[in-house]
Amino acid sequence: MIYLLRGTIALKETGTVVIDVNGVGYGVTIPLSTYYDLGAVGDGIELKIYTSQRENSIELYGFLTDVERKLFEKLIGVSGIGPKAATNMLSNISVSELIRCIINGNLAQRKIRGIGTKTATKIVNELKDKLDDLAAQGDDESAPSGTILDDTISALLNLGYTRGEVERITPEIKKIIEGTDSIEEVLKDCLKVIRN
Repeated sequence: MIYLLRGTIALKETGTVVIDVNGVGYGVTIPLSTYYDLGAVGDGIELKIYTSQRENSIELYGFLTDVERKLFEKLIGVSGIGPKAATNMLSNISVSELIRCIINGNLAQRKIRGIGTKTATKIVNELKDKLDDLAAQGDDESAPSGTILDDTISALLNLGYTRGEVERITPEIKKIIEGTDSIEEVLKDCLKVIRN
């Protein structure tokens, strides 16, 4: 089992990073919460890893913080929640907010794409009394690094757009953010605007 990878970013795409560890490239699936805080290609990186082993494949899921990884592991412990669904949840809502929604029982109201009311209720029922230890850590370790605006601007710059291009559409980004609290949806809408 791989628990940690430390190396250099060889390739970086939304949802995936390849880490060069002494000449071996490890492909790692990452949530957007981790993607936004990664450096550029060539930068050093250390990711906490969850190794998913199936009959014919081994998949690596990576996280910048222990809280992210621990929450991911708790989510996939819920019947019917696989690694892809857990990664999707961590891509659509901050770790600290996700923990709060589960503990407070209002996860279904967040309208996370791919997670229906029935599934959200199941997650709350199974995990609401098991996250107290993560709640305290989540407030410190995985609080968002900035506002959703900062995260969106950072993501666009990481995708190769210039600061000038991003600043040109900043007023429109602010309008888009008012309509949703999903980083993934905001980024999709911003990409449509910046390409026009």
